[in-house]
Amino acid sequence: MEHFIEILKELIDEKGLSLRQLSKESGVSVMQLSRYLRGSTPTIDGVMKLALYFNCSLDYLFGLSSEKEADKYVTGDYDISKFLSNYQTLLKENNLTNYKFMKKSNFDESVIRHWQSGSKPRLNIIYHIALNLGGSIDKLIARK
Repeated sequence: MEHFIEILKELIDEKGLSLRQLSKESGVSVMQLSRYLRGSTPTIDGVMKLALYFNCSLDYLFGLSSEKEADKYVTGDYDISKFLSNYQTLLKENNLTNYKFMKKSNFDESVIRHWQSGSKPRLNIIYHIALNLGGSIDKLIARK
């Protein structure tokens, strides 16, 4: 997620925006934007608003792709309910079990039980999964 701050700053500079202007136009609060720029993990909803505003993919925003791929995503909607099955598909493609991946990633395996009970995965975990399993943040959360 180290590229997120750098890319966000570049996008802000390209448009010549102040944080106050970006907040007003994107719907992300100035406080949230400041936290993001200081390294706090953004929320899914916050980065969705930014990606929609800047007309880019989440993969671009986090440095997983050099292509903005904005044409694929016409709304700020996503279907987090598809995350778990998309994650399991990536595990199969990489010949890994959840247990092995969680161990390798130093995540508590109980996190999957939270997902199964309907909890939203944190963005830093989604990023880690996409980065390490060759996936896409946009595809993992079924961005529309």
